[in-house]
Amino acid sequence: MKRLVGLAVATVLAAALAAPATAAPIAATYTTGGDTTGTGPWTMTSTDSTFSILRFVPTSPIKFQDWTSLSVAYNAVLGGIAGGAPRFTFVLDFDNDNVADGQFHLLWGPAGTFVDTTLGPANTGNLLALTDVGRYDLGGVGGSAYTDRAAALALIGGYTVLRASLVLDSFGGNDREFIISGISAEAADAVPEPMTAALLAAGLLGLVGARRRRTVATRA
Repeated sequence: MKRLVGLAVATVLAAALAAPATAAPIAATYTTGGDTTGTGPWTMTSTDSTFSILRFVPTSPIKFQDWTSLSVAYNAVLGGIAGGAPRFTFVLDFDNDNVADGQFHLLWGPAGTFVDTTLGPANTGNLLALTDVGRYDLGGVGGSAYTDRAAALALIGGYTVLRASLVLDSFGGNDREFIISGISAEAADAVPEPMTAALLAAGLLGLVGARRRRTVATRA
């Protein structure tokens, strides 16, 4: 019996600790700023003196390191991708007081140039899967203004994302217009920690013990 119980506990612990993280959609609300219009789809325009913002605001705290996917379905009507726009600006909370403490930028477009003048419907694909240098601008959080995802995770991965703001501007460049159909984001589900696994095992032991006591009482 003891051997069977030990084997069961070991199985529970191994399964809990080896379980891979799974991704789930990030629940969020949207707010707008600048010249953004609509309630979904949203029309974003910019000129040399105007800009548009579409904010993706998670409804619960999620650390940047737990974000696994971020993509946008859009229609480039005018101007295309260039000059660092469109881009995502991640606003971070360093001390869990729900107040912005810093921000960094994540660029759109192909690696190296970050320029794509193609017009028409498209999708960014998962921006968080891109590891090329220059994709991230960490200047606003004390890092390099031209760096990659690994550097971002090392520097600010443990901080909570208050919002991911999609920014469209044209300062010194072409006028732009984008229609945003939607923003899709996912985050890793929590994996059982060692203490949680231990509690599961303890529960199993308790159930086995209770069953054994009932058996003995019946025989008596």
